[in-house]
Amino acid sequence: MRNDKRELDLRRLDEIYISEDLKRRTLLKCKDLNKGGIVMKRRWAAVVMTLVVSIFAFTYVLSYLRQDKDAKDLSYELTQVQSKKEFVSMMNKKLREQSGGIRFFGGRAKEEKALDSSAQPASKEHSNTNVQVEGIDEADIIKTDGKYIYVINFERNELNVYTAEEKPKKVLNLNGEDILGNKEAKEFKGYKRHIGLQDMFLYKNGDRDYLIIMSSVNRYKENPQQPTLKERVIGIMPIYYGEDTTLISVYDVSDIEKVNPVKQYEITGNKLSARLKDGKVYLVTNKGFYYYISELNKNDNLIPYYIEYGQEAIKKEIDASNIRYNKQDIQPNYTIISSIDLINNKISNQVVLGYFENMYMSHESLYLVKTAVNYKEIKQDSSKPNESIAVSVYDENTVIYKFDLEEKVEYKKFTSVKGRIINQFSMDEYDGYFRIATTESINENNKFSTSNNVFVIDKNMNVVGKINNIAPDERIYSTRFVGDKLYMVTFKQVDPLFVIDLKNPREPKILGLLKIPGYSTYLHPYDENTIIGFGMDTGEMEGRVVNKGMKVAIFDISDLNHPKQKDSIEIGGKGTFSESLYNHKALVEYRKYDLYAFDLYETKNDDSFNLEFSGLCLMQIKNGKLDIKAKVTHSKTDSPDAYREPLYGYRAVFVDNLMFVISSRAISVINLDSMKEVYNGNI
Repeated sequence: MRNDKRELDLRRLDEIYISEDLKRRTLLKCKDLNKGGIVMKRRWAAVVMTLVVSIFAFTYVLSYLRQDKDAKDLSYELTQVQSKKEFVSMMNKKLREQSGGIRFFGGRAKEEKALDSSAQPASKEHSNTNVQVEGIDEADIIKTDGKYIYVINFERNELNVYTAEEKPKKVLNLNGEDILGNKEAKEFKGYKRHIGLQDMFLYKNGDRDYLIIMSSVNRYKENPQQPTLKERVIGIMPIYYGEDTTLISVYDVSDIEKVNPVKQYEITGNKLSARLKDGKVYLVTNKGFYYYISELNKNDNLIPYYIEYGQEAIKKEIDASNIRYNKQDIQPNYTIISSIDLINNKISNQVVLGYFENMYMSHESLYLVKTAVNYKEIKQDSSKPNESIAVSVYDENTVIYKFDLEEKVEYKKFTSVKGRIINQFSMDEYDGYFRIATTESINENNKFSTSNNVFVIDKNMNVVGKINNIAPDERIYSTRFVGDKLYMVTFKQVDPLFVIDLKNPREPKILGLLKIPGYSTYLHPYDENTIIGFGMDTGEMEGRVVNKGMKVAIFDISDLNHPKQKDSIEIGGKGTFSESLYNHKALVEYRKYDLYAFDLYETKNDDSFNLEFSGLCLMQIKNGKLDIKAKVTHSKTDSPDAYREPLYGYRAVFVDNLMFVISSRAISVINLDSMKEVYNGNI
């Protein structure tokens, strides 16, 4: 019976456990009632016994009837693998069912865009990576400790380190392909290998400074059954098969002249996301199965593993007891949570069978979430007799798995809620409660619509509070939890900013609402009375709502019941874009000057989509007003219509009174007191 029904199913009474001894004695008591001369106390004992059983049954049924319609669907529960043999057998069976002799490709990870910085303050005041949870660092492509600037150049696949001074000097260059040198596990001898730098952390432990670099590693072999390029003129591209892993390299950078790896680990799968907290890196990777059916019996291909680098490169299987799976939905994909202790150079791993789209981490817990789509077909009568039409509809549930962060990561409980999330900012944990905002797709009478929900979940993963049906026919575009408040933007034609009170977890309520043109895709807390919204301005064209330029707005929330827009600016025209709209790492805040730096691709404000500017935009908040202070570009303009752009976008960091703007081609330095460029040089 479905959990969202309130019908009484009397078959559930059979689940009540009554021992055989209790049944026997109850029957004997009943027989004694028909015998003359029975003592009164035996009659009373039988009555009491009957009452006890009746009360227990009544309580059980009543508790079932009172279940919330959002109660957990137990089909999502995780089961622990008992042995390697069990796991290999289960996966071989599943892969054969799904592949049918055809090569099966598993899901690939989509890297989550995020950031944070937990490096200790240096002697110079400097900016940090923009983070969701204070004190928990997220990996990014640029970091600074006030003394040096560390930046990954994707165009050249290298990491460069510069001095944080008015005329920066390059003091270190590390190429991604050389990060492992000639080290390789024996199992992969003969494979080709590509290493691509991804992002990094900075970490300070006492008087030692560490740089933690994460890289993607792809090993592959060309299928020998396919002809080589020289052997064919026109043909099918050769099939490659191999392994995708994520490499973590820990470098001691206390002496920038003598930088060497302290420890390196390689984890199965592509990186989903990573965090750094209290000297531990928490890395989440996804790995699909990429095997021919003829390879399925090779057990080494089915067990997730990691490689530990020391004097030798040793490949180690993750113990089967650390793997969990859902019996109702066995998927050929791993999600691995690795905890790397930077202080003690130790690693531990937890594996869940399945693909997860996002993660959220607080100081106490880590949450993995995925969308479960349940399709069904509903028969509906048509206007013609004896005919019917079938309508396919689906339910979307967000399934949430909770892991405790103790000595090792440990699975605790799960729950599921209606709808799906947009990104990591849809989730938050505060005062022991997990909060989540979702958009739900609805089908009623062949008409599709949307609705939005907010759920409050206790430490045992039970839904204890909720608000349903917020802004019907709209979708969530951005959310930001700040303490016991939630600020949420939905959109269809105008931008409603909702202020939601979560002070009482069991009775969340909407306090205020502001409707303005446009929408925000990222909300940034400024102070207790102010939220900054980064998004798009909108307009109407032929009855349709269309995007115009980029919009930044200041929202005054001092009166929670009546939020208002305090100021706003519009930048560019149709086609204007900034990575900061969807990646909070691309936005850098420097409160010393109340400055905000973000990359900007700006078009002319004439609906032509023609490029006006490409580079970095520097914005300041002063006296509650927004002002563009500077724009920095590394583009070469040989003619008015000729732009030669860096292949990758612009990022910035602040140190003292200097702003360093870095692209894949050049580095600029701006003096913040004069707002003048004092240096511009090639990378």
